[in-house]
Amino acid sequence: MPKALIIFEDGNYSNFFPLTLLRPIYFLRPGIRALFEKIIDGFIDYDPHLFCRPEISEITGEMTKCPVNHIGDSPFDEFIFVNGRIKYNRDFLSSLKSTGKNAILVSHGNILAFKIMGKLNDRQKELLNEGDLGGFLDKLKSDAETLEVELPMYDFLWDFVNNIDEEIIDDFEHFRKHSDSYGSLKNREEMKEKERVYPGVEFIGIENIYVAPDVELMPGVVIDASKGPIFIGSSVRVEPFSYLEGPLYIGKKTVVAGGKINRCSIGPVCRIWGELEATIVQGYSNKHHAGFIGHSYLGEWINLGAMTTNSDLKNNYSNVKVSVNGEPVDTGSLKVGSFIGDFTKTAIGTLLNTGINIGVVCNIVSEGLITEREIASFTWYSSRHKVPYNLVRAIETIEIAMSRRNEKLSIAFKKRLSEISHGAVGPQASIGIADSA
Repeated sequence: MPKALIIFEDGNYSNFFPLTLLRPIYFLRPGIRALFEKIIDGFIDYDPHLFCRPEISEITGEMTKCPVNHIGDSPFDEFIFVNGRIKYNRDFLSSLKSTGKNAILVSHGNILAFKIMGKLNDRQKELLNEGDLGGFLDKLKSDAETLEVELPMYDFLWDFVNNIDEEIIDDFEHFRKHSDSYGSLKNREEMKEKERVYPGVEFIGIENIYVAPDVELMPGVVIDASKGPIFIGSSVRVEPFSYLEGPLYIGKKTVVAGGKINRCSIGPVCRIWGELEATIVQGYSNKHHAGFIGHSYLGEWINLGAMTTNSDLKNNYSNVKVSVNGEPVDTGSLKVGSFIGDFTKTAIGTLLNTGINIGVVCNIVSEGLITEREIASFTWYSSRHKVPYNLVRAIETIEIAMSRRNEKLSIAFKKRLSEISHGAVGPQASIGIADSA
């Protein structure tokens, strides 16, 4: 019986700006796998589809092989819709699959998932192919049971940072269980062989360390999994005087040039040096010089100048507040760093205040601590002036930076960046499914 899985984002996507300006919520990565990958792995016998805001559907389609905002005419006999910002829970997903009736699952007003048994009628297909999940759900409510359940969800970017340890551990165990190659280092013979392959490298807790076959580990590297597992992906290079402490994920083709990296999710294709703690780097970004970044979430194609450093703890040890869409939000956490959008660059010596939120395509020059809470996208910022970043010049710089990694900025991305530069980023562009039932 053909079955369809549809992963969607709800109306809370703006809580995750600037990271969701150029991607759907479920493309965010708290551990080794992105949220949508974890959900798909839980539904291996379902045909996956993705639904997102119309304004990012084209660039989303370029980043995945899954159909985006389109269900087609495939004769599915069962449909499961899952909110892409749920915290993955095997028991919940298993119960959802085993339910033999139409159902809508809600938690504290948030729609978690809904299920349809049987084929769709023509009107339902039409609504789905128009990307109107809200209208689709309205039609379903009269023919489905609404169930209240308890399931945590990601509500803000700092939730991802706070959950790095748990997510990396869960992902590591998933790979160990489901793939023989990721389950290497199972016995003493394999451990000793790994130590022979990398002379001069110190492995601590080697049974919880995965190193891809083509990784280059140089003498003078310490890999310490005593506090959590470590996953080092394909074609990674780790240079001398690097201390890697788990839980930790280093994505493919990343270079770690030295320093202390602990409790992070990094990659792919990053250049890292210095000190990183409890930080997610989505990919293709450089922190290749000294400086500290902690309790932060960085997007793609970011370049942090030498000695760029962020504060992640207030001097009075009070909860950090973050400006989200211009409104202060109490994070409930003592340690919160920086949230930096794609294609943003900082100059040498940049100092970022606790809980700062910086948009996409910004150029940050500072002669002291930046005390602003939120810097809008496409801002050329210095301590003396703050002006809009010219779109044409910004695109030119982005294309040069991407060419250095043999990548190219697509027409769809240029269009989306143009929309953002002109302020077209607000909630008016929702896919139509509200953040409450």
